[in-house]
Amino acid sequence: MKKKFYLSFLALMFVGLAHSQSGSIRGVVSDAITGETIIGANVRVEGTMLGVATGLDGDFEISRVEPGTYNIVVSFISYKTLRFEDVQVVAEKATVINVELDEDLGDLGEVVVLASRETGNNIAIVSEIRKSLQVVSGISSEQIRLSQDGNAAQVMKRVSGVSIVDNKFVRVRGVDDRYNVVMINNSIAPTTQVDKRTFSFDLIPSENLDRMLIYKSASPEVPGDFAGGMIKVFTKNAPDEDFISVGMGMGFRQNTTFQPYLQTEGSKTDWLGFDSNRGLPANFPTTDELNSSGTGNPLRAEAGRMLSDNYRMDEMSTLPNGSLGLAFGKNWSIFGKRLSTLTSASIAQDYQYFLAERNRYFFPVPGQPTEKRDEYFDNTYMKFNEVGIMSNWMLRLNADNKIEFRNLFNQSGENETVFREGRDFIQRPNGARDYSFRYESRRLYTGQLEGTHLFNQENTKLNWVLGYNSLGHEEPDFRRLRTVRADVAGEGQFEIIAPPSSSPQDLGRYYGYMNEQGLVNGVNFEKKFQGVEKDRPKILRAGYLADYKWRDFQARYITTFFPGFHDQERGQELIRLPISEAFAPENYSQGNGWLIQEGTRPNDQYDASTLVGAGYVGGVYPVGKFNLSGGVRSEYSIQALNSANDAGPVTVENIELAVLPSLNIDYNFSDRSLLRLGYGKTVNRPEFREMAPFLYYSFEFIAGFFGNPDLQMARIDNIDLRYEFYPNEGETLSIGAFYKFFDDPIERIQRNITETLQFSYANAEDATVYGVEVEARKSLNSVTSIRYLRNLSFNVNASLIWSEVFLGDDVAFEANRRALQGQSPYVVNAAMYYIDPVTDFQASLAYNVQGPRIFVAGNVNNPSIYELERHAVDLTVSKTFRERTTVKFGIQDLLNFQYRFYQDSNFDKKIDTSIDDPMYLWRKGTLFSLSLGYRIK
Repeated sequence: MKKKFYLSFLALMFVGLAHSQSGSIRGVVSDAITGETIIGANVRVEGTMLGVATGLDGDFEISRVEPGTYNIVVSFISYKTLRFEDVQVVAEKATVINVELDEDLGDLGEVVVLASRETGNNIAIVSEIRKSLQVVSGISSEQIRLSQDGNAAQVMKRVSGVSIVDNKFVRVRGVDDRYNVVMINNSIAPTTQVDKRTFSFDLIPSENLDRMLIYKSASPEVPGDFAGGMIKVFTKNAPDEDFISVGMGMGFRQNTTFQPYLQTEGSKTDWLGFDSNRGLPANFPTTDELNSSGTGNPLRAEAGRMLSDNYRMDEMSTLPNGSLGLAFGKNWSIFGKRLSTLTSASIAQDYQYFLAERNRYFFPVPGQPTEKRDEYFDNTYMKFNEVGIMSNWMLRLNADNKIEFRNLFNQSGENETVFREGRDFIQRPNGARDYSFRYESRRLYTGQLEGTHLFNQENTKLNWVLGYNSLGHEEPDFRRLRTVRADVAGEGQFEIIAPPSSSPQDLGRYYGYMNEQGLVNGVNFEKKFQGVEKDRPKILRAGYLADYKWRDFQARYITTFFPGFHDQERGQELIRLPISEAFAPENYSQGNGWLIQEGTRPNDQYDASTLVGAGYVGGVYPVGKFNLSGGVRSEYSIQALNSANDAGPVTVENIELAVLPSLNIDYNFSDRSLLRLGYGKTVNRPEFREMAPFLYYSFEFIAGFFGNPDLQMARIDNIDLRYEFYPNEGETLSIGAFYKFFDDPIERIQRNITETLQFSYANAEDATVYGVEVEARKSLNSVTSIRYLRNLSFNVNASLIWSEVFLGDDVAFEANRRALQGQSPYVVNAAMYYIDPVTDFQASLAYNVQGPRIFVAGNVNNPSIYELERHAVDLTVSKTFRERTTVKFGIQDLLNFQYRFYQDSNFDKKIDTSIDDPMYLWRKGTLFSLSLGYRIK
């Protein structure tokens, strides 16, 4: 496979024709009423000496226009003068303006047309990467439309050096996702998960995206809290023309659609992505009330009767996945100002079934075969509901001033039922059946009010932003229970395991609620000074950013149990009832029934906050063929957390001052090629959940997750080197290398717990990560005249990465060096596109793979668990009819490759599937989807 990749890479490298780096402006001028072309109309670029007269067919072309933004004036005697503002000229691209002139019936003055800059096509994204002063990769909305990707996470798989975890989290250059920082437009996005520092990109529908850029090297004007990448998500801007579009889609998933599906009773609002009746009753006793009541108190039974008896699994036939969407764009002229909006809303419902194998082993002894402790098979039934709304507004005061108000809201709910069968070879060798009923909802709102102001003929720029983030997470009534087969022969009925006291595994009910708010304010100032070359000015930049967020988290555990002093015959009767009958309200009683035990501990709640105040100064200084850019950023942070454990209060207060210098040097060999060298100092702060001493039991991984209040901030030195070549418009070829040194890297580790797995977080001593990456975007339209071949284009990127973490000299188990947790050794993305502009037919074939990485680092008893490589292939075909109706068919995850997690049983720091042991295995099934969109202009 590698050989084929390198041959393809070399072929792309030597294909291409030389073109000028300048752009052009062309079009046709005609009469607005008759449609006849106008000969001799004057077309000029305002403020320059460039201009032409239209020819015999009313056509014109102004060539050799330097890239930039211009005002275009079109005039002719007896016609109204027409003026186009903010016309974007991109290198090696023809900007097309077709003009219709109205007859001048009086002295009405000139007509002004405001045009928005096109940022979402392939040519624009390549141009933006070319002009960037950092190492950047990205993807445009034009590429997004060619795929079947439904959300931002799926889109990110197409970007150089990017891999996806759990279909929602992004890793850049194979580094764990906790090392990224995410910005939505120009405001910092919140962490969306309770238990880790990350952002769920599946919350953002793909149709709302304009473009996505991943900055891989540091600069003073971007946040310094990253090591993998700084990911900027740009939602779509206001439209150039009014429209209304509607869309609908359906999906068929292999092994799920039209198959039996098990689910407990939901709420009336599940279809909107949130719950309305699973929470504790309003009059349910408090934690203190239950803790202060003994087992002889009637309150324990009364509380049990208040809980919902929601253990019956109803069987139904799974419907196809479905989605509906509505979007509109509108422009108004208010007192001569342009007000625009682009607003969209969508609703979707998806189903998923898969069978997962989950194993656990006795502590392995090197040189001896491992022995299974557990062997389980999980029938997993999941239903997803999502509602998304995006509403972006722009008020253009004039050509130099605009104010934008962007809003993104997402509400999602996940209903999961797991029916587990298997055995624990020590405690339940005759057979076991376990059950998990879980509902999780997430609410995300992010909004930004942003202003951009230009002065002195665009030589001075002021940008400001006010951002607000709100995140809600609820997990109401997570019910778990285990059963065991009663007889040795393995033919008897299953009995419910009733614990003698509170337990997260047996008859446990968990209620978790999190609320997080965030405020962001930033100001950026830029001043251009005339350089030796007109198009290469010297630039001074300065600004500040304040980011404050606070979180409140509360969880509660309730356990159902049967006291030992009760009627044991009655107890045996209860545990042998079907689970749909065992917990009926009448079975809770003081003398001969179930009782409630409060399991909540002091560490099941915390509140936390982070304040980061940053200021920077930097600039750009061109010297000959060199471009020097950089500066220094200073970030002062205060992290605080308040919680408790059985011993008393737990308080965290980390105060840090980080001075973060950066320098980027570009050497321009020509207009089409350059070399980049960059250095930057960055940091990585622990997240709230990673520091909180809160223990969460995961039924999925049969493990607990526990925070570490002693976590410290990591500091990273980053070096990047990249050669970039731009052979033709919209095409690029790059070869790069990078090196990173981590001081106190943060990793997910295993703790030494005898009976159960427990995962936590810790700082290692240091780590190094280095690698090489290549990217190529190539179209065949410049190498052949055959129509069908000219419509083909390719996008290939690959990264090869090495990492090593040093655990310290006092490590008492295995070697003190290994790969960095979460780091993939390689990432490959490849895509082939076919676009026929004549027939409006499009097709794409995409491939993605990421190398094996440590899911959780091991210890003396438990080997490291690796997530192995997984090959994914997606196919999409679409056809547009009469410029209004688009039909799209897609196949996602064509190979249905298995998800595989193996433990390194022989502690040799690699996985051999013939020697090492599988921990978790499953396949999710190929998804076939069909969508229909209709646009009204």
